[in-house]
Amino acid sequence: PQERVLLEHSWLALEDAAIDAKSLRRSRCGVFAGSPGSDYATLLRNRAGFGSHHMFTGNSPAILPARVAYHLDLTGPCLGLDTACSSALVAVHQACRSLATGESELALAGGVAVFVTPEYHLLASSMGMLSPHGRCASFDAAADGFVIAEGVGVVVLKPLAAAERDGDPIRGVIRGIGVNHDGRTNGITAPSTRSQAELELDVYRTIGINPSSIGYIDTHGTGT
Repeated sequence: PQERVLLEHSWLALEDAAIDAKSLRRSRCGVFAGSPGSDYATLLRNRAGFGSHHMFTGNSPAILPARVAYHLDLTGPCLGLDTACSSALVAVHQACRSLATGESELALAGGVAVFVTPEYHLLASSMGMLSPHGRCASFDAAADGFVIAEGVGVVVLKPLAAAERDGDPIRGVIRGIGVNHDGRTNGITAPSTRSQAELELDVYRTIGINPSSIGYIDTHGTGT
């Protein structure tokens, strides 16, 4: 299921970018897909599907982006990433790095999360991670957990000069990007305000962004 919707939205992203998918054949277009572990294998086992070839190809994190590259005949880097809640953003980060080095001339980057069994909800609940009220309350004293969500999103990335040269529709510009890990905190799932602030400041300084010029900040449900 995750492969199917990622492929569908990769195609839609190319349409939105006014790019004919057929023109990308044998091109150095990279595919970078972030996703949590799939519970599709659990569904197949529950339906006595163990031993089906879908058990292998339908659950491999490597096949997730490879399905897109295979279908569109792309020859750029092809990476599947799982960094939990940040998987899609880290995929975008890796795509930007690949474009900056010239390894890719175009990139499809994004993420997908589809849960086909109650497994993930049960596991997260057993750790006390879910909000019993079913609502996130980020940055609030009333915060009591998060809410699991599903979704898919893909963007087409290209160096700005190349996009301007080719007359591409430009939806936005990534001026800077960075990634790190929190290090040790009071729990493996707990964020570190120190580490995250250090990362933001490093990106601001490296790219020359004045934090006071930022007018909108987007975070995921837990506020990180």
